[in-house]
Order: sequence, then structure tokens, then C-alpha cells
Amino acid sequence: MNVQPYLMFPGTCREALDFYKDVFGGDVELMQTVGESPLPSEPEHADRIFNAVFSAGDLRIRACDGEPGKDPQVGENVAMFVSCSGADEQRRVFDMLAEGGKVMFPLEGGFGMVEDRYRFWWMIALDAR
Repeated sequence: MNVQPYLMFPGTCREALDFYKDVFGGDVELMQTVGESPLPSEPEHADRIFNAVFSAGDLRIRACDGEPGKDPQVGENVAMFVSCSGADEQRRVFDMLAEGGKVMFPLEGGFGMVEDRYRFWWMIALDAR
């Protein structure tokens, strides 16, 4: 199992990762726009970041831009991204974190998201390092 912070920005993801690159060195390993993603989107939102990965040494951060009109607010702009090695482990982690919390995205297609009983957000994926 691997856990990484997942940062959500209000349309400034690309700018922030460039800044972190200056601060920490390292590279942006992945930068997928909304227009390149499998999700339907409005043309004016196509350049927003759907999914990005930044790494520098042992530091690895995942990031995205929030949905237009639903930009993340402080306190709701960080989640933990958990990569599980198998479906059984993924289901166990998802179910345990959801107990006493709330399911934000049901576990389907290898991904799910919950808010745990302490109000922290968790993204649970199958081996998506």
C-alpha cells in the first residue's frame, strides 16, 4: 500500500506545480487536462488539470484543479491518495474508512472516495502509482 497527499486547486494547479518544481527540484511526471480525460467537459474548462503527479526525491504529490464553480475551499483541498495492491485490500480500506463517515464516490472502476469519521478525505485506488 502506498499513500500520497492529493492537493486540489481552484484552477491554479499547473502554476502551483511549477512553483513546487522551483522549490523542491524534481519533475512533473504526469499532467493530464480535463480535455484529455475520459470525462465530458465544457470546452472552456478543457485546460484545467484533471490529474497530475509531481515528484522530487522521496516527495510525491498528486494534484488537480477543482470543478469550475465548485472550487475547493481551504480545509477541503487536501486528501490522502491510497494505492492498494489488490481489490480485497482496496475494499477493506474503503469500507473501514467509510464506517462512521460518508461515501463521496462509491468504489467502482478501481476508485472510490470517502470522508472518514474525523472529516478527512481519502481517495482509494487500485495500484495507481
